[in-house]
Amino acid sequence: MKPNKLIFVAFAVVAMAQLFVPGWMIGTMADIAKKGNEFVFKVRHNRAGASLNGNYVWLSFEANKYKVVNKKEWDNNQGIFVIFGKDSNGFAKVEAVTKVKPAGSRDWVKARAFLNNKDSSFLRINYPFSNYYVPDVNTREAEKKFNETINDSTRSITLKINIRENQFLAGELMVDSIKYSEFVKKLGMK
Repeated sequence: MKPNKLIFVAFAVVAMAQLFVPGWMIGTMADIAKKGNEFVFKVRHNRAGASLNGNYVWLSFEANKYKVVNKKEWDNNQGIFVIFGKDSNGFAKVEAVTKVKPAGSRDWVKARAFLNNKDSSFLRINYPFSNYYVPDVNTREAEKKFNETINDSTRSITLKINIRENQFLAGELMVDSIKYSEFVKKLGMK
């Protein structure tokens, strides 16, 4: 094969790969949105509930604890599999935590477990979707208002997540049933 043809074939292969990979990723996310189960996670109301850092809101959810029978079986920063269900109000809850990949459920993600400092009979779970991207805003003012909101127990802050076999797609962060972007616009910051 001539060098020019070889370069053309290599270029064509690279171009096809550059089209295929993003298309595959978009298809996967669309599949999760369509076939994954939607869970609504409630954000905790306290100082540890959330914080705004740059363009990310770091979230801590109410469904981030799991009672364990024998704390000696668990290590800090251990990889775990979390299986989700819904409580009587339709919010996400932890059904089970296991060290092995679940075979009988599609509603699970891989996460990290830490022994709770206050009560070591509970695992504290750190989810891979605990950070939420927000567009550029006046972060100081947004952080101040958001921290006021997160500390107000009368306010409802939720995040919808579609989950299917360790794949997840985050929906909108909601503050009192208002999208976070609209919450920021109401503050006159965007």
